Amino acid sequence: MFKYLIFVTLLLNCLVSHGSIIEIRYHVPNAAQVTMVWGVNDWGITANQPAGTIIKDNVMHSPMVREGEDYVLKITVPDNSTIDYIFQFTKKAGLFKIRFDYIDFNQQPDKKFYHNIINGNAVIRINPDPNKLKPVKRIGLLKYSTLFFFAFSALAILLWICKKFVFKTAFVPLNPTVLFFAISIALLVTLVIIRAIITNEAVQFLNAPLHALPLLFKTSFQDLLYTCVLTSLFGFFFFIRKTGRALILWLFGSFAILSIIICMANIQITALLGRPLNYEWLYYSDFLMSKDASRAIRTNIETRSLFSYLLMILAVVPLVFLIYHLLLKKPVIAFTIFTVCLLIGYFAKNDLSINNGNRENPVIYFLTSLSRQNGLSKLSNKKGIDIREFPGENKNVLQPQYALKFKKANIKNVIVFVLESTPAEYITPYNSIYRTTPFLDSIKSSTLFFDAAYAHVPATNKSLVSILCGSYPYLSYKSITAEKPAIGWPSISSELKKNGYRTSFFNSGDNRFQGADSFLQHRGLNEIQDFQQNTCGVPVFSDLRYTNENLEGINDACLPVKFFNWIKEDWSTPFFSMMWTYQTHYPYYTASNRINFHSNNESLEKYLNALHDADKTLRQLVEGLKKRGLINSTLIVILGDHGEAFGRHGQITHAGGIYEENVHIPLILFNPQLFNGEHVNAVAGISDIAPTIFSILNKPIPHQWQGEDLFSINRRNKVYFFSPFSDLVFGCREGNYKLIYNATSDISYLYDLKTDPHESVNIADKNPKYVKKLSESLNAWIQYQVQYVNSFLK
Repeated sequence: MFKYLIFVTLLLNCLVSHGSIIEIRYHVPNAAQVTMVWGVNDWGITANQPAGTIIKDNVMHSPMVREGEDYVLKITVPDNSTIDYIFQFTKKAGLFKIRFDYIDFNQQPDKKFYHNIINGNAVIRINPDPNKLKPVKRIGLLKYSTLFFFAFSALAILLWICKKFVFKTAFVPLNPTVLFFAISIALLVTLVIIRAIITNEAVQFLNAPLHALPLLFKTSFQDLLYTCVLTSLFGFFFFIRKTGRALILWLFGSFAILSIIICMANIQITALLGRPLNYEWLYYSDFLMSKDASRAIRTNIETRSLFSYLLMILAVVPLVFLIYHLLLKKPVIAFTIFTVCLLIGYFAKNDLSINNGNRENPVIYFLTSLSRQNGLSKLSNKKGIDIREFPGENKNVLQPQYALKFKKANIKNVIVFVLESTPAEYITPYNSIYRTTPFLDSIKSSTLFFDAAYAHVPATNKSLVSILCGSYPYLSYKSITAEKPAIGWPSISSELKKNGYRTSFFNSGDNRFQGADSFLQHRGLNEIQDFQQNTCGVPVFSDLRYTNENLEGINDACLPVKFFNWIKEDWSTPFFSMMWTYQTHYPYYTASNRINFHSNNESLEKYLNALHDADKTLRQLVEGLKKRGLINSTLIVILGDHGEAFGRHGQITHAGGIYEENVHIPLILFNPQLFNGEHVNAVAGISDIAPTIFSILNKPIPHQWQGEDLFSINRRNKVYFFSPFSDLVFGCREGNYKLIYNATSDISYLYDLKTDPHESVNIADKNPKYVKKLSESLNAWIQYQVQYVNSFLK
């Protein structure tokens, strides 16, 4: 018996995998402490953790052990898994031996962190280039401004004292020509200082000045061009005129100060948007009157920031004084230094780790954005592109099992329930980390989930048009709702109204944004309401700082109340209704007691609580339909209009990019007769919702609709998206692969979403043929869509 037990134990030990032992050796001499931040299989937490590991921000932080000049960590992970990791450490560096904090994500420009696929025991050695490791410590803007103000002031006072009391220099009348060039050089010096703050090269200068200076001059090259243009423009009038030079000097000085203010503001705008402000963002934000830009930018520009701007402007006065006297006495030396710095900057190597947006001069960037053709690049004008991939009319052939099911179910009513600013990753059935939507999770046995559904653009009003009209978006920063609200596209509501349906639209927010109210008036809707029809008597969510900007909204719980008040007027007629939530839009409002989701991010906590409230609203709707005996005859389509970002890829809010957090949305169909908790992997777009609804209702699909029935055997497993609001970016997903093409920088990115769902490793260089194939398809879509929309805009 004892031998039998030993045999069984040995057999079980053979069958049960203990995983692979991985030794990470990180070579970083003179570091005080190194911590590896890591996760398994897309940053998941493993049960077998090294000693001293703590869980923070839902990832593991494990201290590494020093062995000579290496830091070592041994971890045990399952076979055939992946590990993602970065390193955090503290080290004294630079001439001044200042202690700096470092984070090593990965020094490869196409990678966001270290990534390995594990198949058996292994030793992974990492030897980072110390010249590419940059401190993460950032000094506050106010401290920088104070430092430069007192430094320049002290030098100017010292120079004045020396001239007045030591050298006893006689008074010399002001030389206007020297003052003109002093203003120009002072402007350039100040812009270079601001560029150092934006790129964090000011801290790097303290760490390694000889390495940082050439790069700083390189990244400031646009500021040099801007200063040269401004100097040439005013210099032309200054030198051809014999009178009125004082006025030109005042104007030049005023423009220099205005340029400094713009560049100072750009520090925070770039941190918020990833790029300087452009015309597309102004348009999208109703010229800083919208929910997106107005609140986000103004919230981030505080009193301390305004005081910082003032100090930096005041610092220019002593700087001009110093440069003026240097030019007056040693003009050759001054211009020699300037020329040497220019040459160093021109020939210095680029640092690809610095975001391109941090290199842009904000004035040049904004003026360049004005010249774009409707926000669209020359891509739409390429010749020889075959657009036959996009047929003029969809041929819908239902999968047999669904054709029979839809016919038997006899669905009469449709509700489209739109979750504002909601990516798939925060919905519980898609990702159970935060459990924000417990009710939706509880009804999943009567739903069908599309796991790869996308918004075409991360913008509400463009999604509104695509959902209702079954269309791809207008490829412009402009909006159909604002530019062409009466466009002749058939909509779900207008077509169903022709079939005898009652139709309605209920919004917890404001329909007036970018002309959505005018657009809806042309969609065949019997009833249109927003927060202004507050029949529930609930408090209005508002911010006293923005009372005149149409940013108010009400509790999402009012949506079902309005809806049921509307349908009780006529129970016998089939209905279509669209409901649009509000609370999950920035800056996120909560109507009930807050829950702690342990995200360690205050903004995300507010958002998750707002999403939890939206889940309660959905419960009200479903339970109300059950109570009235309408649940079996009603199809509910639940989706996000676009995503929302909380720091990944350097993004917050939603309209800047087309990464998964921006455009990957939940798309869920609910009906107890039709669905049993299925998950569909087919790639879907929100333009596909309209034809899918009509297929379920057994009604003919209008030929103008570009979307495809998600249950058709003829549909393509591909979806397209774009964003014009920061960089001009286009993209498409086919199967597990997603291509992003940045038309602004002319760079392509390819991601395998199966192994890299957070889009951290660009594999475009390893798959040039596939990138070319997707790029050709993307170009064809762009040309097709431009032609299609223009035919209605004429």
